Amino acid sequence: MKNKVIILSCLLAMLYSGNEAMAAEARCTATIMTAISASKNEESNTGGDLAFGVIIPGESSGTVTISPSTSNRTYQGGVALVASISGAASFNVYGGANTVFTIALPDTDPIISSGSNTMKVQSLTVYPPGSVTLDNLGKATFNVGGTLIVEKLQAIGSYTGSFIVTVAYQ
Repeated sequence: MKNKVIILSCLLAMLYSGNEAMAAEARCTATIMTAISASKNEESNTGGDLAFGVIIPGESSGTVTISPSTSNRTYQGGVALVASISGAASFNVYGGANTVFTIALPDTDPIISSGSNTMKVQSLTVYPPGSVTLDNLGKATFNVGGTLIVEKLQAIGSYTGSFIVTVAYQ
């Protein structure tokens, strides 16, 4: 009999507690932010372009490298450098204040050309490396350097080409 009373009491307790409704509240939230964008920093000494300057090819191949952090130009092998405007490509980024973004460089090496003659730009690198934080006004600047491969007796000409960088919020 005691077992029947206990079971009946438990059933009644479950029935009464099941009839009570409980409510919880949650808020809906959203943040609207400025889209991120990048453009050449035309105020840099190269107008924002990756500029290798004037180069004299030699009897053997060589390279010309532009540092992304300092814009210094160095060379190796059979090339000589002539005093000229040179430096890293420079980009301005605009977006949400104090937000973090990443920079993606192209998957393939850029080719620059003068008519049918070409040269390859290798080892594109970015400064600062890794993720970058926009300042409290939503602006940041980064640079891209690389290494130009100059073949033995490279044909004379003004070589141009382009590459695309992509920025994205992290």
